[in-house]
Amino acid sequence: MSFRPAAVGWLPVLVCLSALLAHPSSAAESGQIITMGPKAQGNAALTVSTVQSGALGKTLEAMGTVTSEASRIVRLHPAGSGKVLHIAVVPGQHVRKGDVLLTYQDHALHLVRLEMARAQSALATAQAAYQNAAAAHDRGRLLAGSTVSEGENKRRLAAFQAAKSDIIARQADVDTLTHQLREEYNSVTESDRVQTSRSDETSAIIAPAAAEVQNISVGVADDVSPATELMTLSDISSVWIISDILPQDAAQVAEGSEQTTELVSDTGTTLLKSQITSVGDVADPATGLVRVISTVPNPDGRLRPGMFLNTHLPAQGKTTGIVVPESAVMDINGISIVFIPVGPDRFRPQEVRVSGTSNGQKVITSGLSAGERIVTHGAFALKEVMLVSDSDDGD
Repeated sequence: MSFRPAAVGWLPVLVCLSALLAHPSSAAESGQIITMGPKAQGNAALTVSTVQSGALGKTLEAMGTVTSEASRIVRLHPAGSGKVLHIAVVPGQHVRKGDVLLTYQDHALHLVRLEMARAQSALATAQAAYQNAAAAHDRGRLLAGSTVSEGENKRRLAAFQAAKSDIIARQADVDTLTHQLREEYNSVTESDRVQTSRSDETSAIIAPAAAEVQNISVGVADDVSPATELMTLSDISSVWIISDILPQDAAQVAEGSEQTTELVSDTGTTLLKSQITSVGDVADPATGLVRVISTVPNPDGRLRPGMFLNTHLPAQGKTTGIVVPESAVMDINGISIVFIPVGPDRFRPQEVRVSGTSNGQKVITSGLSAGERIVTHGAFALKEVMLVSDSDDGD
């Protein structure tokens, strides 16, 4: 029985809040005055400024999608053939340059090492033959004209030169295999550092740069070869923001101009600047829209592929009106208002019409005149006071 009065007591508050949400401009229309003392104004860093007429470049509002740059997507393949031993990462994981991503038993490495052993043995045999041929040639020159005929000396010289050429050929075989082991099985994407002995055939696939693992295409014990795509990495230190707009709007956007993108977080909205690198000439048959691409640095990884963000694309032409800082305009359920001082510590909300936003400024085309004074910083605090006041009045 004790619950009924509590429910009745809250009813006026709920009705008041519902009315406020349904008619957010009621405060401006009713001439409500917001009072805020000097101390509260100081805490809010409230600033009042005189506004003037001006013009802002026109902008097109669009939804942007964060996408990995095509040139920064790395598809990893093994240098040899074998079986996957261990996968050290999962999709979505961030990795650093040189991190081990996957290890596999490289059968091709075993064959290369066998070829190296044969090449080194052949080189040693050639070197021994060369020493013998050199000694025989030297003796022939000392005994020339006595016990060794001129014809025998020529034969020994030919054998000496052939042995020398054979050493060069065998050394080239060894050098080729050494280069293959050093460069092909040790590169920006593969390393033999996980091996524990000369007979160990384990090879590691490593990250060529700081990146994010996009997908993994193999599992443990799978057979792999140089044609097998093991996984895909995406270097997101720089990303694309792709905006799809109407063809008639695309004609107003120029490559090289600066795009602004809103990144919303718990600490507020950050405006990201990026250069438009591409404006499509052909509309997508499925959507009828033209694709605009801009490139934005992303050193801290805040922009993740797949995110949707509000973007502002610069267009030809300008919008004239009263230019104010963005911080001066508050939005309540789609209604834009500014606060006008009407006396010491007293402010009146005024509904306005915003027709453009650019570089942290807004252009107001109705509801405000040049020379008027408005709150240009700290308006958010006044908005909160206004909402609380409305709630209290309806309680």
